[in-house]
Amino acid sequence: MPGLVRDLMTIGVPVCHDTETGAVVAARLTRQTPAAEVVVVLDEDGMACGWARAVDLAAQPDQPVSAVMDEAIPQVPPDIPAQAAAQLLRDRGVAYAFLMHDWPGEPRPSAMIALKTLEAYLEHA
Repeated sequence: MPGLVRDLMTIGVPVCHDTETGAVVAARLTRQTPAAEVVVVLDEDGMACGWARAVDLAAQPDQPVSAVMDEAIPQVPPDIPAQAAAQLLRDRGVAYAFLMHDWPGEPRPSAMIALKTLEAYLEHA
């Protein structure tokens, strides 16, 4: 049976508030071990409202995260094969996708998957 996203995902997603500056969030992401490359942005109610890459935040250090983030959070479901998830990420042109809690009205990140993780798995599968 092919590996599913849920078998390869990373539980726990870096998050920040939309009012924080790019410099603050980028610094926090680089201090993580290993350094995080992406973050999900939360609004004042703690709901996911976007995502951003650490490199983009660092490039605009004085801007609030809300000015740098992408509102379209790339998502994949946990129960699709790794090959399908990798193709979805390639088609969208993103290196990461997120798994979101599916509670109505409460979008919050629960896990994430990197394209490089999927490709490494597929190379050895």
